[in-house]
Amino acid sequence: KNRCLLSKWLHKLSVETEGTWVQILHNKYLQSKTLAQVTVRPNDSPFWKGLMRTKAAFFHRTKFTIGNSNSTRFWEDTWLGE
Repeated sequence: KNRCLLSKWLHKLSVETEGTWVQILHNKYLQSKTLAQVTVRPNDSPFWKGLMRTKAAFFHRTKFTIGNSNSTRFWEDTWLGE
């Protein structure tokens, strides 16, 4: 149940670009990295640590569309496996 709720947050974070909470998470945790690139740090909040624990399962069940490529980092994003 908890993993499902965290997956919803990951989905929102990966598709939404506006909103106060999105800006806070981007500024504090993502900065210039994508969701796939960011890792958990010891001082991160329990909420963010939960998101990071759920991230692998989320990516295994999610399909992303490149779209207009504004948030796609072709040479840096993980496309398949490692």
